[in-house]
Amino acid sequence: MTADSYLVLRCDGDDCHAETHWPVRFEPHTHRELRRLVKQRDGWRFTRDGRDLCPEHA
Repeated sequence: MTADSYLVLRCDGDDCHAETHWPVRFEPHTHRELRRLVKQRDGWRFTRDGRDLCPEHA
């Protein structure tokens, strides 16, 4: 039996509980690739200090 893992990003904005993920398995499994995909798809932003921000806080 095998199991897949799915990466999840959570918004680092104040009092925000938003999170995003990619709905299907993709290669390679890296947060960098996930950030690139959700930036294009959903409008998430990533700051130079390493915070992930949902479109509402971007």
